[in-house]
Amino acid sequence: MKFRDFLDDQIKKGNTSWESRSEIIRASGSTQSGHTVRVLKEYENKFQFGSVTEIKNKEIKKYFDKQPKDSFISVEGAANQIQKELPKGIIIGETIIYNRLKDKSFNTNNLKPQTLDNQVSKTAPYDVKISNEFREKLKKLREPGVYLYIEVTQRGGNTLRLKTGGEFFKISDNSYPPNDDSLKLIKKTIEDNRR
Repeated sequence: MKFRDFLDDQIKKGNTSWESRSEIIRASGSTQSGHTVRVLKEYENKFQFGSVTEIKNKEIKKYFDKQPKDSFISVEGAANQIQKELPKGIIIGETIIYNRLKDKSFNTNNLKPQTLDNQVSKTAPYDVKISNEFREKLKKLREPGVYLYIEVTQRGGNTLRLKTGGEFFKISDNSYPPNDDSLKLIKKTIEDNRR
């Protein structure tokens, strides 16, 4: 079997992952020569050379580098995306992705795994009981053209809804977590929207 035919046969079988170039040449029964090296160079982009871990690491690094800095990623989703790029027969799991997220040489974009904990923490500021004292503070911010009220979210939390408009204010519609820091932001927004 000619070397070129052997390479075509390996591609058809989906056997595109090899430890080294020498290994594929030996497996074909050919000897290392200028001819086999030139032919292999033509097919180089159809094969991946290196250990299975090296191939996985290369694809993980490629995936990580495409993500926005300091973002959260779904590890399961990352594994599914990376799996599509790997040669047939190489399977990637979530564990290696968690490990590479901890490795700063891989994780140069400071990515973090998305977990139930950090999803819940985003909603924690909205899960508060609103006191009468806080309600009084809200009332003091209201004036003609400023509509400020407490809204119950779909998941049962509370949010402050600020709408401005009319002849004295630019039109805006924003929501905030119900806390004192938000009241400061609301005061600033009201002043910034005043005509």
